[in-house]
Amino acid sequence: MPPSPLNETAERPAAVASTPVPDRHAHGSATPLIVDLDGTLLRTDTLFETIADLLKRRPLWTLLQMLVLPFAIARTKAKLQGAARLDVDTLPENAEVLEYCYEARAAGRPVWLVSAADQKTVEMVAARFGVFDRAIGSDGKLNNKGGAKARLLAKECPQGFEYIGDSPADHKVWAAASHASVVGGGPSRLARIRKSGAQIVRQFERPKPTLRVWVKALRIHQWPKNALIFVAPLLAMTTLTADKMIACLIAFPLLGMMASGTYILNDLLDLQADRNHHSKRRRPFAAGKLKLWQGFVAAPLLIGVGLLGGFLLSLPFAVTMLAYLVVTCTYSFFLKRVPLLDAAILGFLFTLRLVMGGVLTGIPVSHWLVVLSMFLFFSLSLAKRHVEILRKAAAGQTSVANRGYTADDAPLTLGLGLAAATATPILVALYVIEAAWPEGAYSLPQALWVAPAVLSLWLMRIWLLANRAELDDDPVVFALRDVYSLALGAFLAVTLAFAAFGGDLIQGLSLPGTFGVS
Repeated sequence: MPPSPLNETAERPAAVASTPVPDRHAHGSATPLIVDLDGTLLRTDTLFETIADLLKRRPLWTLLQMLVLPFAIARTKAKLQGAARLDVDTLPENAEVLEYCYEARAAGRPVWLVSAADQKTVEMVAARFGVFDRAIGSDGKLNNKGGAKARLLAKECPQGFEYIGDSPADHKVWAAASHASVVGGGPSRLARIRKSGAQIVRQFERPKPTLRVWVKALRIHQWPKNALIFVAPLLAMTTLTADKMIACLIAFPLLGMMASGTYILNDLLDLQADRNHHSKRRRPFAAGKLKLWQGFVAAPLLIGVGLLGGFLLSLPFAVTMLAYLVVTCTYSFFLKRVPLLDAAILGFLFTLRLVMGGVLTGIPVSHWLVVLSMFLFFSLSLAKRHVEILRKAAAGQTSVANRGYTADDAPLTLGLGLAAATATPILVALYVIEAAWPEGAYSLPQALWVAPAVLSLWLMRIWLLANRAELDDDPVVFALRDVYSLALGAFLAVTLAFAAFGGDLIQGLSLPGTFGVS
């Protein structure tokens, strides 16, 4: 595999922070510095980046290549990475390692990028940073990893070299090196390197997969959305029993686990788009805080556990969970890039949570509630898209990455979102007139008139902030953090409880005639 000569001019980007480096006079100023790519120079793995990119565009073909991969690694890598559309400029780098490379280059040392990734990918990454003299990768025939990399470097650098790596496969390379630098790893790895004879020069840190990072990746803050399964049982106060509430309490974390699995899958499919987003770029997988292979393991595991628990709890409920999963995956792979339909699908997924609660408890979900939910969450989904469009337009961009919207769509999302928001309290009022009052489900139905007024106030606030591009990315999550929204929600909950039990309470207090109750 012939090495690729690169631009001799290496300018250090201003974004790279300077890191103090200890004295390294022992290795000599001319000792080549050899840098691994995946997990070392980058905080990610380009092979898994490739798989994530191709899964959303050519899912069946990609799955087939993954089955073949263990038996023809170099050839399959070349096929995968040749078909991918990686945006190497957004891949998260290890700033400390990169700084070390610039210092070595400034000291007159040759700096090479040598990886098991395909040659084309290695050259693209090397060209991005402009610090490497040579770029060497796998050539489609030989997988440039472990022993193969060690033999290549021993031949190319007979006077010795310093190697920076991060994985167990790199021990064979460190054994052939005169000096070693390590990314991550504990005392046992350092001891093994010293035993091989290489002198350890530097140890670099890398993000640790802490509990806090995993909580963010699982989006536990999104789990409150699943509380919609309680809505149908709570509205049917007269038929609510303890066993039904217990079933909902068990179902809540099961649905949460399955949803977290789909969130991780969505993050893996949206890596490049997230890295170009003002806030999503900080998500654990996009930022390189978690390894992509961990996501590929965690997503199906969480989905499987959630579904299995659902089937053990209730077969009809599990069927609705499966429907939720199918729609979510279809959305993640295809429909999220269809303007307006994407917002309608999100509204449907929220509504499906309501249906789940009804199916689980055997309490029919009112058609009023279904229609109300669709209009409400369609409006909120459009508010989220409207903010994204406004922010892209303000940044001088013409389109929203991976969404299908353009900057010219802002008037459309505003108009449709406000229309849906206006229809929502009207539907609540019709429910009070046509269903709640005649059916006698509430002892004090007059109190229900507060609901459309409160809902109108909240939706007006949502759209005011959305049109100013001041709304957080997710209106539902925003509502859970916004004091104004929480106050309105608490007031609405108290009002609904008063509507359900207020008449009995008034009669118990012997206050005839109040609110028209005799």
